[in-house]
Amino acid sequence: MRNDGTPPDEGGEDNIFAKELTPAPDRWVRRGTWIGILLLMLVGVFLWLQGGENRALNAMSPSQRQALFRETRDEFEVLCLPDGGGTRFPRKCGQLADFLTHFSECDAACRGEVEPFRKHPTR
Repeated sequence: MRNDGTPPDEGGEDNIFAKELTPAPDRWVRRGTWIGILLLMLVGVFLWLQGGENRALNAMSPSQRQALFRETRDEFEVLCLPDGGGTRFPRKCGQLADFLTHFSECDAACRGEVEPFRKHPTR
């Protein structure tokens, strides 16, 4: 190497000035990558938690599941069906109706009873 600070003219393997060095990733790229990974994990946890009700029902023994279905259906009939529209307890009736639809025991007649109380997405 010469005294003026310029690299030697030889382009040998040991000459670090002849090699192209890759630039270090920008810190915003690294932060963006970590934020993206974190968001994907949060979405995954959210989706897993949404299926928790079904997993809990499927984990029950058939007798427990039948008893819970009967209790929930009885509560729904007492609270929601006498007035024909759930006007006294619209929120509770909607929750019970949605919960009843998760049971395989809820047949066509059951679904017909609970359908008017379920909330459907609107624009």
